[in-house]
Amino acid sequence: MSNLIERLIAAHQLINREIRRELARIAPDALRVRDLKKRRLAIKDRLFRHIPDAAEMRRVARLALGRRPAIA
Repeated sequence: MSNLIERLIAAHQLINREIRRELARIAPDALRVRDLKKRRLAIKDRLFRHIPDAAEMRRVARLALGRRPAIA
């Protein structure tokens, strides 16, 4: 797996954590959440340019995150 894809997956994961952290606050900042979601979508778009098949993308992400594949 390429270094770029690993970095994009890591960035996507980090932004997901930031979104969850912001939404867990008593008064989440809607503008910050919107910005984070836009950044997350931009990263996802970049990932899909490199791996256009959604099933393959999930498999690569699981490998990068060290998770076992889901059983269908």
